[in-house]
Amino acid sequence: RRAGVKEMLTASVNVPDSIEAVALCRRFEGVYCAVGIHAHEADRFRSMDIQALKDLCIEPQVKAIGETGLDYFRSFSSKANQETAFRAQIELAKMMNLPLVIHIRDAGYRVKAILEEYGHFSGVLHCFSGDRKLAEWAVERGFYISFSGSLTYGEQRLADVAKAVPCDRLMIETDAPSLVPASERGKMTRNEPALVRLTLVHLAGLVGLTPVQLAAQTRENARRCFRIGEK
Repeated sequence: RRAGVKEMLTASVNVPDSIEAVALCRRFEGVYCAVGIHAHEADRFRSMDIQALKDLCIEPQVKAIGETGLDYFRSFSSKANQETAFRAQIELAKMMNLPLVIHIRDAGYRVKAILEEYGHFSGVLHCFSGDRKLAEWAVERGFYISFSGSLTYGEQRLADVAKAVPCDRLMIETDAPSLVPASERGKMTRNEPALVRLTLVHLAGLVGLTPVQLAAQTRENARRCFRIGEK
C-alpha cells in the first residue's frame, strides 16, 4: 500500500494454495484471488480437485479460475495431464461464470485451439511471453494481456507486442516471487507486489502514457476483467 498498490489479485497453483489464498483475502481488504491448478501441478490433478475449487468459488473474493493453462517449455507435467486439468478448469470457469488466468509457454497454438473449442473467452493471458499473433488473437476474442517484470529485460520483440496491445486490454503484474524488474535484479531475489510500479513505468514509456495515466487505465482494466466492484 505504501508503494501505491491499492488492489491486487493473487493466483493459485493447486488446491491447498487456493485455500491459503482465500484465507489471505479474508484478512486483507483489496486483496482478491484466483483458485486453480497450475500446468506444473497437472500430474497430481484429480477430478475431486474441481469440486474443491468450486466450493471455494462461493467466497466473494474469488474472482477467477487459475492459474491454469499449458506449459510445453518446462513440461513438469505431461502434455496429456496438462490438457485434462486445463479443460476441467475451463468447464468450471464457464459453470461459475468466472474469467480465467491463463499460463502459456510454448503452447499458444494448443491453448488457442482448446479455448476456441469451449468458446470461453473471458480472462487474461498472464505474464505474456508470446508473439504478436497470439496477442492479437487474444484481444480479438476479448482477453486481456498482462505483462510482468520480464518486459523490463530489454527484449525488443516483447516490447513490440506490448505497444501493439490496445490500452484498454493491458494489465500489469509481478508474477511474484519470480521476474524481479531489471533495475532491482541483484538487489532483490524475491519479487513482490510493491515492485509492480517498475513494470508500470516501463510499460508507460512504451505506450506513450504517463505512469499515472497508465496506472488508472490498468486498474480500470483489471477491475473490469475480474468484475471487481460489480454488484
